[in-house]
Amino acid sequence: MNRFPRSAYVHIPFCHRRCFYCDFAVIPMGDNIQPINGIGSNTVKEYLHFLHKEILSIKHKSPLSTIYLGGGTPSILDPQQIRELINLFRDNYGIDYGAEITMEVDPASFNEDELYGFISAGINRFSLGVQSFNNHILKNAGRRHSREDSEKSCSWLKKTYDLGLIKSWSLDLIQNLPLSGFSKWQEDLKKTLIYAPPHLSIYDLSIENGTVFKKLSDIGKLELPSEDESLKNSELTSQILKGSGYSRYEISNYSFPGHQSRHNRVYWKGLGWWSFGQGSTSSPWGEKLTRPRRSKDYKKWVINQSENSLDSSLVNKNFFYKELDEQIMLGMRLKEGIDIIKLFNEQNWEIKKSENNFNKLLNEWKKFLDSGLLIKRGDRFFLRDPEGLELSNQILISMFKWWNKVN
Repeated sequence: MNRFPRSAYVHIPFCHRRCFYCDFAVIPMGDNIQPINGIGSNTVKEYLHFLHKEILSIKHKSPLSTIYLGGGTPSILDPQQIRELINLFRDNYGIDYGAEITMEVDPASFNEDELYGFISAGINRFSLGVQSFNNHILKNAGRRHSREDSEKSCSWLKKTYDLGLIKSWSLDLIQNLPLSGFSKWQEDLKKTLIYAPPHLSIYDLSIENGTVFKKLSDIGKLELPSEDESLKNSELTSQILKGSGYSRYEISNYSFPGHQSRHNRVYWKGLGWWSFGQGSTSSPWGEKLTRPRRSKDYKKWVINQSENSLDSSLVNKNFFYKELDEQIMLGMRLKEGIDIIKLFNEQNWEIKKSENNFNKLLNEWKKFLDSGLLIKRGDRFFLRDPEGLELSNQILISMFKWWNKVN
């Protein structure tokens, strides 16, 4: 089956400083960066030149229904630079009427005038990286902004949404950061609800190799909430947000009706997407391709793609379905879960083999089904909220064990 990608992710790697938990492909530029003229502007302009070149290198283009500018901190850029990026897609791919165009922004990286500039440039949805409203927690995580910066940013975004100038906005928090016990997490949630963001992303802290937190953890100097505290935080999150009208539609994401992230659902549904910029990963027709993480290597790669030949994964072809285990893993993140039989049918297995593999998977999942953490309705499986969603890793590990046996 041939499906033209309708979504594009664009990576803007610039940030003021690298946070202590971050292992993304970013370029720290310091606090005084001036993206048009001044400190760091040549670095920004050179990167954008190659980014534009990569975007234009694609031969099989079709109109986009979602665009997501992530980072890094895209709000480091000037509104005019954002406008040029969006116009590049509009002029060369086309942008659907009603498209969702999201931009990640960090408190203290933009002012109210710049926010209106981003909206004028074409952004209609923002994702604000607050992470915490507690100044001690923010400082301990290497964040640059303060609670006061977040409060200003939230007020500006709420105002533009209430005025109908944007379609939606999202607020990001990180659960179980160092110093974030039950009471402080409760305060963060209550503060968040004052601004009633239509969408919330709440991520569990993950300790990644090469980060400051990983180094501190290795020498025993990273104090994190206990497992009991973490579970208590998760239960509190589910209870408070459900009671405030939010629906948990994915393991880490909550929204009011009509405000789910259309772009992120493309990933979770296993559909195709374009991706541009250093360190980013595309999968337009099912096969993944990750670009070089270092600027120097990325620029060489773009020149090669533009002047010689595109990577085979970027050329129009029949859609290549992901491995079954990855499809199950992505689908189980969603509130609606997955239709297992439908996925099995797409494997083109003989009926007997399909039945045997299905029964083996049921055996692996029996204890989770019996306990109610995993729910089966017809051919569809989904995780119970919140207990099953919180223990999703255990359920997925059992699925991977099954896949290793049958594959």
